[in-house]
Amino acid sequence: MTEYPAQAATPPTYELAEGIIWDDRAGLVRWVDLWEGRVLAGTLTDDTFTVTETIVLGQAAAAVGLAHDGGLVVAAARGLAVISPDGAVSFGPDLIGERTGVRLNDGRADPQGRFLTGTLTFEGKGARDVGNEVLLRVSPDGGTEVLREGVRLSNGIGFSPDGGTIYHADTFAKTVSTHSYGPGAFDHTEPWVPLITAFDGHPDGLTVDAAGTLWIAEWGGHRVGRYSPTGELLATVSVDAAQVSCPGFVRPGLTTLAITTAQEGLTEFDDQAGAIFVADVDAVGQSAYRWAGSTSEPYWAGI
Repeated sequence: MTEYPAQAATPPTYELAEGIIWDDRAGLVRWVDLWEGRVLAGTLTDDTFTVTETIVLGQAAAAVGLAHDGGLVVAAARGLAVISPDGAVSFGPDLIGERTGVRLNDGRADPQGRFLTGTLTFEGKGARDVGNEVLLRVSPDGGTEVLREGVRLSNGIGFSPDGGTIYHADTFAKTVSTHSYGPGAFDHTEPWVPLITAFDGHPDGLTVDAAGTLWIAEWGGHRVGRYSPTGELLATVSVDAAQVSCPGFVRPGLTTLAITTAQEGLTEFDDQAGAIFVADVDAVGQSAYRWAGSTSEPYWAGI
């Protein structure tokens, strides 16, 4: 089995960096600093990140996605937020309802331009296992649908290259499961099927490359694992940080794997926790799908 080394491309400063993606139009890497509520962008030169843009939301920012109109969509504390191409920030309605101590966690646009995001129950800044989290899908017109219930901690989301399969990580259950996917109605009668159930750590963020293999961050595992579409472990990327949160392919050509990590909950550590890492791996990523909703006139503007 192949093992790739990752190297730190930033200082170890992030409490919880997450959601790293490549913006092909802007030529920028984008990610979030979750508890600081910061949406960041930067360049990667000679394996070193330089931050070029920081937008502070004033609340948790769990994931960032690209929009067709050139703006950004963000999984904020309890609902979506959008950032228009001119930098204006707008917050959408609450997606969580009456539940308290709950925030959104991770998020990704799908091939049809909808945005998927899940929930997490927290106490302080730590996650709690209450067993009733959900995976939501929000359409550009605001229609919201629950795709999965009974999740213990909703996390990484990805799609097969043909868009016909969705992958979803449940961190506390230590599973990545699959379900058929497409432009039509979601088949709620079809069960989610566990694909991968053995992890050194806990599955966190994930991405799917152009060949259809999965790259899954392992929180507590010091690594990213590469898995076949049938769940076989093919390779690992060693990371000098225990709490690995999200992998994503970046740079033109999507040939470099970038990896976010966290210091969250650590009082002492002797690694590079909180750095963003890069690794040269034998794979090419997929371009990020884009939110089809407007970021200048979002669906909630008239509510």
